[in-house]
Amino acid sequence: MPTVSASTHFPGYELLSELGRGNARVVKARHLATGDLVAIKQFAFSADPDTLHRFQRESEIMTRIAHPNVVKVREIHLDAALPYLVMEFVEGGDLRSLLRTQGQLDVTATIRLGLQMAEAFRAIHPLHIIHRDIKPENILYRRLASGELHFLLTDFGIAKIRADESTRTRTGQSLMTYEYASPEQFDNPRQVSAATDYYSLGVVLFECLTGRVPFTLRDDTGLAAFMSQVLTAAPPEPMLAPGLYLPPSLGELLRGMLVKRVADRMQNVDEVELLLGQANVEQLKANRSAQQPQTHVGPVGLPATITQPFDLSSAPSPRRANTEEFDYEPSEESARVSPWWWVALLLVGGLLTYYLLNRNPAQPARMPAAAADTTAQAAPDTAFSEEKTSVETDTIPKEEIAPSTNIEPLEQVPADSAANLEITPDSTATVPLDSMP
Repeated sequence: MPTVSASTHFPGYELLSELGRGNARVVKARHLATGDLVAIKQFAFSADPDTLHRFQRESEIMTRIAHPNVVKVREIHLDAALPYLVMEFVEGGDLRSLLRTQGQLDVTATIRLGLQMAEAFRAIHPLHIIHRDIKPENILYRRLASGELHFLLTDFGIAKIRADESTRTRTGQSLMTYEYASPEQFDNPRQVSAATDYYSLGVVLFECLTGRVPFTLRDDTGLAAFMSQVLTAAPPEPMLAPGLYLPPSLGELLRGMLVKRVADRMQNVDEVELLLGQANVEQLKANRSAQQPQTHVGPVGLPATITQPFDLSSAPSPRRANTEEFDYEPSEESARVSPWWWVALLLVGGLLTYYLLNRNPAQPARMPAAAADTTAQAAPDTAFSEEKTSVETDTIPKEEIAPSTNIEPLEQVPADSAANLEITPDSTATVPLDSMP
């Protein structure tokens, strides 16, 4: 890379290229002793007292800050003919060049940017330092070995120290970038606070997501119309490119940071980082859901991955799925076994019946059929006795009844013999044999 010629000599450094030019010139250089690459910021024109004062204040501010998300100052040379600063070189460039190349950042990179700028605010605001010019040109980045972006805040040229009561606000107002300025910077520049940096960061995040700022300064409308929008109009909702997902927490953060009224604006660094952390979780879940394969749920019993129709006539019948109503069809094996079960049941039932009918409990004497009838008439209220007597009568073998025996009705028994008839509680009658004819 060719060396840049310059009339001003920087002792101990070799100039390599010019990085940018605005209110000051920034060049890339190499330290001759160590070989380290640095960025040298120098005013390329004759500085007026206000510019020199601002440059001196920036040097004082940056030397007070030591944070990985704020560009480090290595050397300060305010006694040179044209004062300059030697700062660490950030090889990636600024956020403006990145947006110009890519159009916008993805959601994950935008969340990372917000978290790292919040950490930079955590470093500068407790020191009563308000940057007042947060914009893509003042945010540098380098790409890490992991591929992630590391962002750093730079250019405190119009930064305000809250304790400084000097009348520099007018100059700061003229140097601010309108599209990133907060409403109070237009309405009451003397009352800017840390809330101003949060508003400007909200504009930067909005642009990183959508590719445009909430309110655009157009040549055909003029500054007055633009200021009216910033002071009164509600900011539009961020509209991402089709197919992109905006985490709800990130949308809530943008709405909170772009509030007009300072007292209602989100400006607590812990709250900002909490919402950004929630947005990061929401984005991770959305990415995981998008990576999961989408399957078509087909009919029950068919594979879920089948999405094309096919002929089922040649395919084997699928197994019937479980439903609330079942049509039972016995299998061939169960059809063969079922008749034998019925035979077994009938056999067991027959044996049980035979056993019950042929039990012969021990009794004092087997009574004739006439006696059984007499017993039944003597105790008509004993149903169990009737059944038992009937069973015993039916099971008397025929050969036990003598053919010549004439069984007379009970009424023909003489009265004096009836007195000898004994009725027991068990309904078993004992009839004396000598009373029978």
